[in-house]
Amino acid sequence: MIAQNMMAFFWGVCLLTSGWMTYGEASVPENLDKSIDELKAYYIKDNHELHNAHPVFLRVLKDLKMNLEEPEQNLLMSIIMDTYSRIFTRMETDSLDEATKERLAHVQEHLKKLKENYFPGKSAELKTYAETLWVIKEDDPVVQRKALFELKRVYREATQLRNLKNKERRRRQAKITKSKSLNRS
Repeated sequence: MIAQNMMAFFWGVCLLTSGWMTYGEASVPENLDKSIDELKAYYIKDNHELHNAHPVFLRVLKDLKMNLEEPEQNLLMSIIMDTYSRIFTRMETDSLDEATKERLAHVQEHLKKLKENYFPGKSAELKTYAETLWVIKEDDPVVQRKALFELKRVYREATQLRNLKNKERRRRQAKITKSKSLNRS
């Protein structure tokens, strides 16, 4: 079962790497393309499970551009890259074939460079914060009382963020309007 999941993850990275890079008017470097093809040949013997209408990352990528703004897209892509790194690290650890380990390390190195160059940021830090929030016990009476005690401050902070976003939007709209009026003159 683990091998099947790893194969599905690997297929996802292949599609992600080739699809995302092509979409961004870039291409997969030839040596990376070769490594991916060799890894696919090694791991994917039966592709029946790959076409079960349950993609690992492609559904997220489909919604990425439509539903999220650029900073959110970059954060999500950075998290996806981190996920691939964990998957390939596990595959590398589990593999007994040295050539396969080298190919996995090669692919990981390319993904690492891609992440560093195109998706820099604080995704690891944000992920830690998110994980901290996800484990909060909503049914704990102490947590409930603390949450109620902190609500006004949190609400004010959220409102300030919204106001900053609206202020920035108005500033951009004013700049566009001013630019259009100067072009007409």
